Parts: sequence; structure tokens; C-alpha cells
Amino acid sequence: MSRSVAAVVVAALVALLLSGTYALAGGTTYKPSTSPDPCKARHWPETHGTSQVIQQLTLSAIAGTACNLGVSEEELMLAFASKGGLAQFQRNQHISKSQLDSAARAGINRAIDEGEHNNAINGFEATVLRLAAGAAPIDKLISYVQQTLS
Repeated sequence: MSRSVAAVVVAALVALLLSGTYALAGGTTYKPSTSPDPCKARHWPETHGTSQVIQQLTLSAIAGTACNLGVSEEELMLAFASKGGLAQFQRNQHISKSQLDSAARAGINRAIDEGEHNNAINGFEATVLRLAAGAAPIDKLISYVQQTLS
């Protein structure tokens, strides 16, 4: 057998071996991973600094809002990307402004609870944030979330 024929045979065997190993490792069935359940409590990574705490609060608030609305976090995050996107999302999901406002306020409160539970904010900060979230117009809070995401 010549060297070139031997090289082709070796290459074919290596290709078959790699394909077989891939198949045995479960590579023949690919399913995209499912989106996380927005209703499950989030585990926060260790946060350092105000911007990381704000980022985690925002992500947690979106998850809480998505849970309350019965949609995925991804859908809601895309909707929050622009005012037009949020309005379109509300129309597509048949969500009224008051439903969105209520779900968003509940999501913000959940985020504050999680921030306190994960020691990212202390009890005093949590109390101040809860008071602010209860008193602030929800449109302003939603605008802040939209700015944070852009």
C-alpha cells in the first residue's frame, strides 16, 4: 500500500472514530437549553460596587415581572429594549398598562427582596428602595430599566 493510500485510510479511520465518539457522547440529539424559569429565585453572583448591584436588581426585576406576566425573561427583555417594543409586546400579549405596571412593581419588590437575601443590599437600603419603588411613578421606573438595558 502506498503512503498516500495509507494516509487516506488513516484519515478516514480518525474521522469515523471522532464521529463515533461524538455520537456516544450524546452528540446526535441536540436540544437548545430551556429558558430559566423566571418564577424561581435567582442566585446572585458576588457583587462589587453600585453598578453591579443595579445590574442584578434590574435582571431580578425583569425576571419577577416576567413571572407575574407569565412570559419568558428574554421576551420581556427584548420588549424593554425600546418604548415601541414594549407597546408592541403589550398588544401581542394582551397586557394592559395597569397589568404591566402592577407586574413591574411586584418584580421590583421581588428584586429588592432577592438583593437583601443575597447580601447585596442591607436592610436599610432595602427599606429605602421599597419606599421609593412604592412611591415612584412606574413609568419612570420602566424608563430607568430601559436605559439600564441599552
